[in-house]
Amino acid sequence: MKIVLFKNIVESQEFFSFELAKCFSSLGHEIFFYDCGDPITSKKKLDSFVEPDNTVFFSFNFNGMINDPVLCKNNGKDPVYLKETGIPFVNFVVDHPYYYHKEFENIPQNYIQISIDENHADYMKKYFPEIDASTVIYLGGTKLVPFETGVFNPGMKYNAGSRENLIPFEKRKDDIVFCGNYMEPAFFDKYLKGCEQPVVDFYNEIYEELKAEPDKTLEDVAERKILQEFGERATRDYLRDCLENMIVLDLKIRHYFRGRIVEALADSGVKITVYGEGYDRLPLKHPENVINMGNVDSLRCLKAIANARVSLNIMPWFKRGGHDRVYNTCLNGALCLSDTSEALKTQFKDMMDISFFDIKNREDIAEKYARLTENPAKMKEIAEAGYENALKNHSWYNRALEIEKVLYKALKQTNVRKNLVIQNEL
Repeated sequence: MKIVLFKNIVESQEFFSFELAKCFSSLGHEIFFYDCGDPITSKKKLDSFVEPDNTVFFSFNFNGMINDPVLCKNNGKDPVYLKETGIPFVNFVVDHPYYYHKEFENIPQNYIQISIDENHADYMKKYFPEIDASTVIYLGGTKLVPFETGVFNPGMKYNAGSRENLIPFEKRKDDIVFCGNYMEPAFFDKYLKGCEQPVVDFYNEIYEELKAEPDKTLEDVAERKILQEFGERATRDYLRDCLENMIVLDLKIRHYFRGRIVEALADSGVKITVYGEGYDRLPLKHPENVINMGNVDSLRCLKAIANARVSLNIMPWFKRGGHDRVYNTCLNGALCLSDTSEALKTQFKDMMDISFFDIKNREDIAEKYARLTENPAKMKEIAEAGYENALKNHSWYNRALEIEKVLYKALKQTNVRKNLVIQNEL
């Protein structure tokens, strides 16, 4: 099979694509990277690479389907190349679907969407049932392997490395790190300027409920409140349009808890090293306990985790899915300290190969971390068990095996459709 991936896109998505390219290459597939930074030259090479009935596009977040001046028309909204060639397009969407309602309006015929959370797949089934989006595959983890991570050249293969590649647990530089940007929740209020006060109040009610009950999803709270307010007038289409306009709350609640957890650790006396923007704007009683390294790329985050004893994870409102920060932590030999999701509770066991904290309880994170540090031998034991678990089950190679099945499915369905068209024309 020939697989087209994309580079010069969002840095993290390009990083994932490079890692998957090595996995697909190891599985015997031929890889071509379409360069979104040089589409004219890349399109010529793409035409030479494509083999009818044996080529599939694999993308993160619609790269290659939107906003490309060569592959698309109508201001990047119409994926004419995919429509004209009929090449199947498998799209791995790493955010909640309510970020992409506009993109769903003009998908090509041979389209399959991969979700990273079962709630996202349920959302698609409810609001976009015409789209094939039932497949759920979680994000994967990357182990830092010298000279190979975060790049791809033709012929490169997946390299799992060995335990000897890891920095010994006792010799790691940082006690605890967190990789992720922060924005003060008040930043997002500007998006409600111009709204009437009842609308602002309605949004704030949803936000306050999510703060009080963070196990709930935004769509569940919003749908219930909209139905209470509008009754039968709240049709499915009306609900869908409302949810598209509430992504500001998704961002606001994520960053609220991100700041809250970092604050809880710092104010309890824990020195935490953070990699990401915005922490100079986080209000703290003890700012001296937050060591701010600023914004970094995916590779730098892996290096930070690989040199830490504990790596903090705060889930980005994926209540049933997993996240690469967890798997990256385990694969690079650190102990993962995380809030929970249904997937994580199934994949890991608390205090055996991960340490869970209660995101509802601000004091719980500091207490949990303090108990961990009282027993360094147990910390190392948990980290080692997490490494073995992730190496066996949660690397990008594991995900590539799952994705490969979807790619073959996409090719098969496309060829069946093509044969039906030919038969109807005879």
